[in-house]
Amino acid sequence: MHEHHRDRVRTRYRIDGFDSFATHEILEALLFYSIPRGDTNELAHRLMERFGSLRNLIEASLDELLTVDGIGENSAFLLKLVPELAKRYAEDVLTPLPSYRTLSAVSEYLCRKFIGCGNECVYMMLLNNKLGLIDCCKISEGSVNTSVLPIRVITEKGLHRKASMVVLAHNHPNGLAIPSGKDIEVTTQVDRSLATLGVTLLEHLIVADDCVWPILREQMGTVRTLPSEVLCADPVFLENFYDIDPETWRASVFQGLLSQPTDGN
Repeated sequence: MHEHHRDRVRTRYRIDGFDSFATHEILEALLFYSIPRGDTNELAHRLMERFGSLRNLIEASLDELLTVDGIGENSAFLLKLVPELAKRYAEDVLTPLPSYRTLSAVSEYLCRKFIGCGNECVYMMLLNNKLGLIDCCKISEGSVNTSVLPIRVITEKGLHRKASMVVLAHNHPNGLAIPSGKDIEVTTQVDRSLATLGVTLLEHLIVADDCVWPILREQMGTVRTLPSEVLCADPVFLENFYDIDPETWRASVFQGLLSQPTDGN
């Protein structure tokens, strides 16, 4: 009977989410994972009666929790994990993400990734609709002069990390910061693939020695579709994004990098 009841609770969550659950029902479901069998609904009621409120329950000590009939070490430990996870989550949410609103800032950040890199690598910056950095990851690494842009990996990461915009960068070791026909072709494919997911490819940079080349600016200028949230907040965002004339920053973006510590990635 209890097994089927637990299945019904999980089905209810999948259909309606936790908004329809009372507090004691959420406690009941949580205790499924420390009490494999038995009626956790009655125990959840007992906890709320003993402590009077969810806050008092959360702030109770391990020893205080153990005074409740039916609460053993595993259940008490599980209940103490919940507020700790909530605290870490709140810290994560409230910590502002670093913002990258200009090409010079994006270029400086990404160029650090290629210092001392002898192989051709592809990096991907994932940005939210406020240009905050969600993540930056290496998505490909190969031999010299072998450029690989795994479109499936790029689109999956963009979708799973809920990015609004993406910036790609790959290097040309011992080469020139000039896109090949293949670079332009693959950039177009990535742009279209991301667009089907509602994700914008903001720019694709080629890095070589002390030069950086923005493929999309050179190919499409500043005429591109951006997320509506970005355009509402800043209608001329794309014009401002290209904050430095290419002839100025292509040869200077590395000047301040070699004297700065890298992040090891």
